[in-house]
Amino acid sequence: MKYSDWLESKHSARVWLDNSMMAQCQFATIQPNRKKKQWNGREYTEYNYGIYTADSDKDIRYLPTSQTSHRDIQRKFRDHLKEGKNPTEFLWEVRRSLSDYADYQIYTFTPLYLDGWVVERDRPPLNGKIQEWEI
Repeated sequence: MKYSDWLESKHSARVWLDNSMMAQCQFATIQPNRKKKQWNGREYTEYNYGIYTADSDKDIRYLPTSQTSHRDIQRKFRDHLKEGKNPTEFLWEVRRSLSDYADYQIYTFTPLYLDGWVVERDRPPLNGKIQEWEI
């Protein structure tokens, strides 16, 4: 099954989903780019994951996530690596919804175990740092 609700920035390689949307992706690497941001007078860290959003495109897009979503996906990456599975080899379903406390948006990630779109030789190293980018 192929589906995609990805929204793309006209100014950068950034992508996102609106509330209750879902899409598929393949992670380019398991190492996010961290970026300090300000909101409402408070500083927080945004975790930007390099992902592939379509089977016909090898361009890396960037999905900004909160600390909650970041912790969730890192836990899943660790579990897959312990099982000897490379989490960048297969597709993931991404959903955006309200947190359990209904006070902010989060992304949830579910492995689909379908072959990824971009083969290993065309991706950055598993723990590789993707070049910094402007938002």
